Amino acid sequence: MEQHHYFLNTEHRKEDYFSFTDYFMGDSYTFESCADIFSKDNFDYGTTTLLKTVFNNVTLNGTVLDVGCGYGIIGILIKKYYPNLNVKMLDINKNAVMLSCKNANNIGVKVDVFDSNLYDNVNFKVNHIVTNPPIKAGKQNLFNVVIGAKDVLEPNGTITLVIKKKHGMESLKNKMNEIFGNVKILNRDKGYYILHSEKIN
Repeated sequence: MEQHHYFLNTEHRKEDYFSFTDYFMGDSYTFESCADIFSKDNFDYGTTTLLKTVFNNVTLNGTVLDVGCGYGIIGILIKKYYPNLNVKMLDINKNAVMLSCKNANNIGVKVDVFDSNLYDNVNFKVNHIVTNPPIKAGKQNLFNVVIGAKDVLEPNGTITLVIKKKHGMESLKNKMNEIFGNVKILNRDKGYYILHSEKIN
């Protein structure tokens, strides 16, 4: 399958970059963005639904990993609301990594951002994975987010993700149940489903 453009490392001109301001839980945030990055000029509804659901339903501790961080909204806002957590963020796209670093610095949070094709460069364990996975990268890559998570998570670690029903929610839910032996729907909102699994063994 051909990769969508925001997974590719392309050269950018100065005019490709811009900033936008959006709101989360009543607070305004300004992020730097780029012409070809996911949800480039506003906070994606699925992502904000994921974050609110995690904050209300998951007890976060230790290290949290944002897989496919884009310009950084998930990892940065988790760190903003839970400053004691160790937040790590990765993306295959070096431009996304650069933007996430800039945005974390601008918003005043310390996170660890690095480039990696899914978990290829993850040589550590984490307690939680929170992700809006790369739907456009294809079904197998979507499954690989879940499959690879089991080796990365500590015992009793969790993975929580968002997916639209029409983008293959049922098959991904089944894959999470196959890999972890459990899966819950924590929330559903406007066609978005928040799925959650725990590494029990």
